[in-house]
Amino acid sequence: MIGRLFRLPSIVYFVLAPIVLVLGIYAMITENGKDAERRAALSHDAPEITAVQDITSDESGSDFNEIVVAGQANVDNMLETTRSRRGRERSRTLFVPLYPTDAEDFSGEAIVLLEMDGYITDEQLVAMMLPEDGPAGPIMIANGVLESGINSKARDGFEGAITLSADARTVEPFLNGRETDLQPKDMGMTLLIAALVIAGLLGGYGYFRKRKEDAAKAEEQALYAEE
Repeated sequence: MIGRLFRLPSIVYFVLAPIVLVLGIYAMITENGKDAERRAALSHDAPEITAVQDITSDESGSDFNEIVVAGQANVDNMLETTRSRRGRERSRTLFVPLYPTDAEDFSGEAIVLLEMDGYITDEQLVAMMLPEDGPAGPIMIANGVLESGINSKARDGFEGAITLSADARTVEPFLNGRETDLQPKDMGMTLLIAALVIAGLLGGYGYFRKRKEDAAKAEEQALYAEE
């Protein structure tokens, strides 16, 4: 497979080079925009607490779509998923369904899923819980990023166990703390430089392939001329 990639016509590399460069510029602009949002979020305090039943949009109204959400956690129906490759675990994600703060039980619809990557300890979960429970279970308060929709793997995993709202949303908590997780990543220039290098390599290899193609054509034409 890899060998075939180095035997493509030269025109392919000349086409791919500018595409990679454009993608690199787009990635840089996107990352720089996210960093600007992170800096804006850090310039002020976290937003006020919003109960899950009061979320009416995919936009939190705060910088970086930051939100502080409160809801009753159905801890008996948390879902942990893993991704493996060649028998080795590559990632692990914990989903915690949140219900309205005034729900009498968990027979209704979960409105928000907390999505947390990595190994989540009981201490981390308890740290997000209020001392007093709600009518149905513990109330969790999570500061993080509001995302639209639900991970399809989570929706499939919860099927038959709980009911998810049709417009349920995801909140990804700041597991390392607000200050740490909102720090700018400064990856924009790195991505652009990587794209420039790859584009240059593609263009250079395309030129090399073109020279070989031209030489092969010249040799073929010389053979025909001799005949």
